[in-house]
Amino acid sequence: MPTMIAFHEVKDGAHWAKAWRKGNGSRHEMMAELGITARTFKDPNNPNRTGLIFEVPDMEKFQTALASAEMRKAMEEDGLKVETLRMLTEFTP
Repeated sequence: MPTMIAFHEVKDGAHWAKAWRKGNGSRHEMMAELGITARTFKDPNNPNRTGLIFEVPDMEKFQTALASAEMRKAMEEDGLKVETLRMLTEFTP
């Protein structure tokens, strides 16, 4: 199962973190619908720099979800600065 790292800046780290609290309606739940698990991170010196580690069972499904209106809306609601988004995919050299 591929592992991915995403990092980005957000407008308000505390607001972004609330969306990732586990439970009904959380971003964890949204990812779980795709079979994806996520771990959340923040820069201890700047809480508006955040990141995620994803375990992604189906990369095609994940890419489709990232391009969806639902995901774009979620990113906007969470205050993600999309222009700062960077993603890395694990590989074996």
